[in-house]
Amino acid sequence: MGFFKAVFGGDKSSPSSRSIDSPKALVAGDIMKMEFSEQSIISGQTLKVTEQVFYDISAAENCKTVSVMEGVGRRIYISYSSVNPDRPLEVAISVLPESVFEVFNEGEFTAIFDEPDNTDHQLSRAEGELSGATQDLIQGFVGDSYYQERTSEAYRSTKDCRKSALEESDWSGFDYKLMVTDDRQHAVRIEVYDGGRTDVYLIAYLALNKVEEYWPASDS
Repeated sequence: MGFFKAVFGGDKSSPSSRSIDSPKALVAGDIMKMEFSEQSIISGQTLKVTEQVFYDISAAENCKTVSVMEGVGRRIYISYSSVNPDRPLEVAISVLPESVFEVFNEGEFTAIFDEPDNTDHQLSRAEGELSGATQDLIQGFVGDSYYQERTSEAYRSTKDCRKSALEESDWSGFDYKLMVTDDRQHAVRIEVYDGGRTDVYLIAYLALNKVEEYWPASDS
């Protein structure tokens, strides 16, 4: 573990008494090593939790913990998902609008917002070649076609709801949309906030054994 402490800024505190067996148990400072995978940006990489956000999306995903990971030159979002029980490790990357329209059919994507009462949207990959940077980024994160599985109001907080119930004022509401592939191995999550800010995430669902090892942060 000495090498990882050197790389990720570990200290000389005593080893942690915690053990980690799931992404749900991660806290800031924890480190995880990924197995090799189709997702080239994380394949075989070591990631560290730098911060966490918490979501209340549905009865199945209430107090969902999303760990913001660094170590590969961009943020990776790790969580435990109920979408695919066989692949509950959710790995997500955020994408900018210009990349969204490069990857997906622009008309189908904009229709998700222009026709909010329609809850049966379809989304397919755009035709044509991608730029090298986009291709490298999205490798393993995109399927061929998606259908709309969820659309609802959801809530987000930076306070840890695992420790105790949060006050209503601790949560920020947003419009939540989830597009999922037929094989349930990929998804697109869309978050629309007051004022028009829109965050788009490309998601790959992986088996839990794609994490080679966890290292808990040292006890303070």
